[in-house]
Amino acid sequence: MRKKSIRREIVHVTGIAHKGAAVGRTAEGLVVFVDHAIPGDQVEVILTKKRKGVWQGKTETILMPSPHRVEPVCAHFGICGGCSWQHLNYAEQLNQKQTVVYDALTRIAKIDQALFEPILGASQTEFYRNKLEFTFSNKRWLTEEELHTELADSDKLALGFHRPGNFNKVVDIQKCYLQSDRSNDIRNFIKDFAVQQAWDFYNIHEQKGYLRNLIIRSNSQNNIMCILVTAFDDQEKLDALLEVLPKKFPEIVSFYKVINPKRNDSLFDLNFVKVFGQDYLTEQMDHVNFLIGPKSFFQTNTRQATELYRIVKDFCSLKGTETVYDWYCGVGSIGIYLANSARQIVGVDEIGEAIEDARLNADANQLLNCSFFHSDAKDISIENLVASYGKPDVVIVDPPRAGLHEKVIEHLKQLQPETLVYVSCNPGTQARDLALLKENYQVIKIKPVDLFPHTNHIESVALLSLHK
Repeated sequence: MRKKSIRREIVHVTGIAHKGAAVGRTAEGLVVFVDHAIPGDQVEVILTKKRKGVWQGKTETILMPSPHRVEPVCAHFGICGGCSWQHLNYAEQLNQKQTVVYDALTRIAKIDQALFEPILGASQTEFYRNKLEFTFSNKRWLTEEELHTELADSDKLALGFHRPGNFNKVVDIQKCYLQSDRSNDIRNFIKDFAVQQAWDFYNIHEQKGYLRNLIIRSNSQNNIMCILVTAFDDQEKLDALLEVLPKKFPEIVSFYKVINPKRNDSLFDLNFVKVFGQDYLTEQMDHVNFLIGPKSFFQTNTRQATELYRIVKDFCSLKGTETVYDWYCGVGSIGIYLANSARQIVGVDEIGEAIEDARLNADANQLLNCSFFHSDAKDISIENLVASYGKPDVVIVDPPRAGLHEKVIEHLKQLQPETLVYVSCNPGTQARDLALLKENYQVIKIKPVDLFPHTNHIESVALLSLHK
């Protein structure tokens, strides 16, 4: 069989596509998506495949680095799959994210460029997450050099993140710049203790092993909740760990265990058993407090989420007399944040556990004007909702990446609230939905917000007003 020829091209990288891949052109005008490159780079790439008329390219050599290129701080950069923009200076990250929002909304929804406000960047670009989930594996991802080296079994163990494109392998993480240094210390201590005790790390292929996952949650007061997921219950092993862990790390104020005997890693159908400490972590966001349990769906960047909620509050322009519908409300954090400024909040979400958390947090803040319901927004009976709570003055929508279901668009057109605030994590679907709402609503302004520095993810908040 004849060996397939390798095609190399020199690509000048000009921008970043909406999913975070760098994009550029060859001298002949060939469009190429390029990995591990940033705008301004000139790179030699190997073309790997062609999809929908566009080539995918693997960076072989950086011929001329971009002026925006910086040295990544993390030793795991480019391997673990996280922080994929860490080699791009933060000012240019913000510029690229603003451009992604601008391009999507002007091209698809025909939004006037004058309506865009400057992106709100993050004041903290490292150690900003309050939750991370790590995986135990006896199949550590190995470097090319390690593949040709004889390793002890203990050197093949990992506690970290799945290698992108190779779910069977886990990158062993020494230091992660997403969560606090104390989180790193706890993770490394638990791994080292398990290795010393010769505990079995999980093998996803063979479905064997004791240790499966470690979830670490933290709050702004530096309190920590640990959740240890194992394939089976072994109280003797757990007792041995808990004999030393709380003494070493007194900031661990809550510890849960989960037994997962299933083939998949989904945990929400499993029982979370508190072993010691508090039921919840408490987090303050300006004037409200939130109780965060082991299963809670809570924004993972507390500081920047608070900034986002301030923007939503500003866009709503509440005077205290309004009925606010909060759709896709999750744990009710936006509605609860606004509750003291409105007459009533009516939240809806399709995840039952999230609604339970929303009700819990409304009670914790002694809010009597919040009602939360378990339902998919597309399945809501508008007639029943209005009959019970009245017509909304303001509707806030914060849908998943897929955007608003067409039935939700129809609900909004039927309700016709004076003010609509659309929080989005996907500018493409937000642009599509704003175009569908144009007949009824005028876009007043757009504000991009960066919740996840060093990644391609971007939030966008749109304020819409009903046509008079």
